[in-house]
Amino acid sequence: MIVADGCSFIPESPRYLISKDRREEAFEILVKYHAEGDRESIFVKAEMVQIETTIHLEAEVAKQSWWDMIATPGMRRRTSLAAAMGLFTQWSGNTLISFYLGKILVMIGYTDTHTKTMINLGNTAWSFVNGTAIALISPRFKRRTMFLTGAIGMLAVYVSWTIGMQQTMKGLEPGNKPNKAAGIAVLFFIYFYSPWYNIGNNALAYSKSLTCCITNTDANLFQLTWSNSSLMPNVLAVSQSSNSSSEAPDSSQLSSTPSVWTTRAGST
Repeated sequence: MIVADGCSFIPESPRYLISKDRREEAFEILVKYHAEGDRESIFVKAEMVQIETTIHLEAEVAKQSWWDMIATPGMRRRTSLAAAMGLFTQWSGNTLISFYLGKILVMIGYTDTHTKTMINLGNTAWSFVNGTAIALISPRFKRRTMFLTGAIGMLAVYVSWTIGMQQTMKGLEPGNKPNKAAGIAVLFFIYFYSPWYNIGNNALAYSKSLTCCITNTDANLFQLTWSNSSLMPNVLAVSQSSNSSSEAPDSSQLSSTPSVWTTRAGST
């Protein structure tokens, strides 16, 4: 209730006011709260231009639709690759360890709760260590090479793991001698799976998906950061030329339009 009552005393967002063509009101709020009443503040004028630039780019983004993801052969390929990355990541076998590790440990002879907890904790710590190291190393190599390396490694681990499980379960059958060595081998491959998964399906998978999804929309949003930095010299020029005026700067006063506004993803 206190928050709800307090909201009535909070001024409107400058961004909202600018989007509604109420620039002077937005300028006054920025001057009051960001410049301590200094209407000639370069920082406030830079904020005004930055907000207008953001709204301009977002208006361009709003004109696009989901259909753009499959509108051209290039975008269909990117969309297919991004979808495949999600599928491969989820079907890589990691859920077997995530959800059924306890049952697997019981099947290979580790029934003590404390022992299972320590094995689970050790595997989590090991995954963190090798995952961090591989995330720093894998981007240095070709992505296709790393994806294939990870896939082949996971395949080899699961083939060996399956053989070990088969030998372990065979040793548990009536009349057969328990095969502890096979159980230890299964435990080893549970730990050995993590590095191969991290090579192809950890940080690299997300960066690849982001690359696949780059469109004109994403390019415009990504370039916003660069446009902000390139706007600063122009904002300074506007500020110097309007020192005698206390009005809010207009983005149309900029001496030149940043080239990133017109840069398209298809031309980069």
